[in-house]
Amino acid sequence: MNYQWIVFDADDTLFDFGKAEQHAVGRLLTSHNVEDTETHQRLYRGINKHLWQELERGAIDPGELKVTRIRRFFDEMGIAADPAEWADHFLDFLAEGSHLLEGAAGVVTRLAKHAQLGILTNGLTRVQRSRLERSGLAEHIAVLTISEEVGASKPAAAIFEAMERAMQSPEKSRVLMVGDRYETDIIGARRFGWDTAWLSPELLDDLEPPTYHLTDIRQLPGLLLGD
Repeated sequence: MNYQWIVFDADDTLFDFGKAEQHAVGRLLTSHNVEDTETHQRLYRGINKHLWQELERGAIDPGELKVTRIRRFFDEMGIAADPAEWADHFLDFLAEGSHLLEGAAGVVTRLAKHAQLGILTNGLTRVQRSRLERSGLAEHIAVLTISEEVGASKPAAAIFEAMERAMQSPEKSRVLMVGDRYETDIIGARRFGWDTAWLSPELLDDLEPPTYHLTDIRQLPGLLLGD
């Protein structure tokens, strides 16, 4: 093993965020006696995706995101309820969704025998800390760094600097970042001097390649341990 630290992104790298989100939106809708349909789910996903892009650009902060996505969703759905109150409930619903990608638990358990592990996530504290505890992975994760707590989001250098401090400043060449989003995980880590493993269905020719390319998280131990 060449790496002292392996740093994972959380959502869609270890956690199946799609399942968690679907569960939370369903709970939100049924709480207001509104049918949980794919059309309604898709509407929420569009609103949420746009706002997270705004947050990663620094245009809004996490507090705004939490409430604004619920306000816009309620407006589109015609739901007359307090968005701030239901934003809190929605975080609790999301926190219930600790579903892992298939094979992720085994990957973490195996690699924890060879390196220290961390999670670096653009996420919300109330959701991410609860989900990690519920997932059964917490005992293997030495450091959890969350954008809401740092005040910066990947790919900004500030969140990588915060993670580096939490890891007690290992040599950059001995840190591997594993993530599914090229723009935040891979570009951010590469600029910071870390090696990268991109979890993606395909490796696009027009992008600078990562150190490793994965189509399935279960491929990672074989690539790093040579078996």
